[in-house]
Amino acid sequence: MKKFCVSVLAVFMLFCCCACGKKDNLIELGKDLSQYNITLDINAETKSVVGNLNLTYINNSEDVLKNVMFHLYPQFFEEGNTDKVVSSTILNDAYPNGMSYAEFDVDRVQVAGQDVTVVYSGECDGILDVTLPSSILPSNSVDISIDFSFSLPNCEHRFGYGDNTINLANFYPIACVYENGEFDLSGYNSNGDPFYSDMANYVVDVVVDRDYVVAGTGTKANESIVDGRKHITFNANVVRDFALIASDKFEVRSGKAGDVTIEYYYFNDEHADQSLQAGVDAIETFSNLFGDYPYSSFSIVKTDFIYGGMEYPNLVMISADIENVDDYMNVIVHETAHQWWYGLVGNDEYQYPWLDEALTEYSTLLFYDNNDGYNLTHSQMLNAYKSNYTLFITVYQDVLGDIDTSMRAIDEYDTEPEYTYCTYVKGVLMYESLYQLIGEDKFLDGLKNYFNSKKYTNATPEDLILSFESASKTELDSFFDSWISGKVVIR
Repeated sequence: MKKFCVSVLAVFMLFCCCACGKKDNLIELGKDLSQYNITLDINAETKSVVGNLNLTYINNSEDVLKNVMFHLYPQFFEEGNTDKVVSSTILNDAYPNGMSYAEFDVDRVQVAGQDVTVVYSGECDGILDVTLPSSILPSNSVDISIDFSFSLPNCEHRFGYGDNTINLANFYPIACVYENGEFDLSGYNSNGDPFYSDMANYVVDVVVDRDYVVAGTGTKANESIVDGRKHITFNANVVRDFALIASDKFEVRSGKAGDVTIEYYYFNDEHADQSLQAGVDAIETFSNLFGDYPYSSFSIVKTDFIYGGMEYPNLVMISADIENVDDYMNVIVHETAHQWWYGLVGNDEYQYPWLDEALTEYSTLLFYDNNDGYNLTHSQMLNAYKSNYTLFITVYQDVLGDIDTSMRAIDEYDTEPEYTYCTYVKGVLMYESLYQLIGEDKFLDGLKNYFNSKKYTNATPEDLILSFESASKTELDSFFDSWISGKVVIR
């Protein structure tokens, strides 16, 4: 999820693989997953893209499916949509050159080589419903082809462009998660990360101006110049999303964390070696604490982005607006922790944003316990979280008379600060309380249980609680319920 709190000070300002170390065989793990083959032609001058998705969709449910539904997240960036992609308080920062909009079109849809009609539904027509000529049985597959095109907004967001970078994230039709007999159709929201997706395999072919450097999910299988333009192929097995960032200003530095190649894409960074090292240290630390990072590559990308940072598989965005070096390092660490909590262990980020976000933020504190030499410590950050949370509650109660402190779905928060404090800050305090209750060894064992039992799948709050209960031999339903429901009073 996007990193709202680049440091504890920034939080306050918002208000005003297996344990043995053996790599998993991702090719083998991916053989029963849907396959996304995407081609993209990026016109850097006009900031427009022509694309095609060829999806081999595997029905991994127990139901017979008559249709497949897709999220069209770019629809929410079009003019006239009532669901804003950023809150009104940061519009000027997100659109530094004035309001700008996307234009997104689905040009053609075919199923098994036949043209089909489609239906748009949901908020802002953000759902594409593809009716299948013939139903697909469990474990069977169908080939769906979608031609699409779009122009990007001049917006410093996941999907948009700024003065330095072109950000392509959540930009292609992605199949909705099917569970409990229906497709999950949650829309967009300016709070948090309104995303939920299954693991899949990707091959993405990109054509872009030859002067552009491109960072993307997965590994680069090849890169060449053809007829004066750059052609790049990305391969990514067993990931839940794909994103890329392009710039004609990027410099690149590389490092290693074990057998993982880490690349830092940046511009205007006098501390580039330090930024790269933070990523190396984070991959090593979280691999040791939770379980191996199973992929061969990881990219840290400085980019034009309104929030502190944002995570995608094998790639994280770090905002170019962060001026403080310690804050910048902290965001790198936080977003890298998301490779475990969201990337490998997935969850419904719309309904349960705290499930990955609070755990990621607390994992960031654990990083400082295991790494000397950084100018932030677990205890310093924890004390700041406590004081800032109590101040936030006091001010909100003085203004509104009352506040709902439950940890809930992102569309149930009235403001971004309310979302931030209940999800990030209170989440950290919840995990610190659990840490003190069951002890360090059982706490870390719980996290390892959670990771190893749920990696490559989508987890639920019950899965998390069960992992800690198994490690601690303690009933924890009431503990988590008191925090999640807002019954706990923090002073």
